Amino acid sequence: MADDLLTTVMEVFTLVVILASAVVFGRLAIKARRIGSFRFQLSIFILVWAVAEVLYVGGDLGLVTIGDYDTLGLAFHFVSMAAFAVFVGARSFKFLQVKPAQPPRPAQPVPLTGAMDK
Repeated sequence: MADDLLTTVMEVFTLVVILASAVVFGRLAIKARRIGSFRFQLSIFILVWAVAEVLYVGGDLGLVTIGDYDTLGLAFHFVSMAAFAVFVGARSFKFLQVKPAQPPRPAQPVPLTGAMDK
């Protein structure tokens, strides 16, 4: 359990905000049209991240007993962050590529109609 009142209040606030964000990203995942969409995949990843944070904060508050899994948790955190970096990097690779400059299109003639035809 946290030692002082301020720390406890901030931990509870953090837990509430993480749970609220999990609800938002859960809704985004449900509203995604396809499982292969970027929105769905990112939402699911953030949901997994939120669950990990809920367990971490729950451990600090004494709601969840973590035991001697600190090193294992750190390893999972490292792997999840590496997977996230690969995921975002692979999904945004096309965005980061430099596209060759396209030659300008020739101007199209504008037809003269209306008042000048009379």
